[in-house]
Amino acid sequence: MRNTLRIALVGAALSAVSFASAASAATSATANATAEVLSTLTLTADSALNFGQIAANTGGTVSVNADSTAAFSGSLVSTGTRAPAGFTVGGTPNANVVVTLPASATLTRTTGTETMIISGFNTLPTGAFQLNGTGSANFTVGGVLNVASGQVAGSYAGTFNVSVEYQ
Repeated sequence: MRNTLRIALVGAALSAVSFASAASAATSATANATAEVLSTLTLTADSALNFGQIAANTGGTVSVNADSTAAFSGSLVSTGTRAPAGFTVGGTPNANVVVTLPASATLTRTTGTETMIISGFNTLPTGAFQLNGTGSANFTVGGVLNVASGQVAGSYAGTFNVSVEYQ
């Protein structure tokens, strides 16, 4: 009985030491939390994407790139003023933004229903870019106009959507 009592006391003592060790191993720390609310982005279209004047002949494409280079393919003739669209974005100084371009857009003859499709939109700068120290930046957008063989003569116009978001 004495041995049983001793074993019980030793077991209780070991359990107490074990719980005390576990309790003293626990610890905690306090961390700081921060947040920065960014300014609402603004986007302004400063100039239109201009494909110039086109003699359709048997059709082709007119490319006006964001870097202001222009080219044409097929048996059409492209002349006149060709220029990418210009945009200004405003937001939080030194923040990074990225531009999202449409897959395509439609130009419609202003006095009819005939259309041409713009595809291959591109931007300069490409990818994400940084707003300057005052919170603004400019970028340009170009595209590829698909002109059908015998495209009906006239002025064509349309719109396309561009968006920006913080990166």
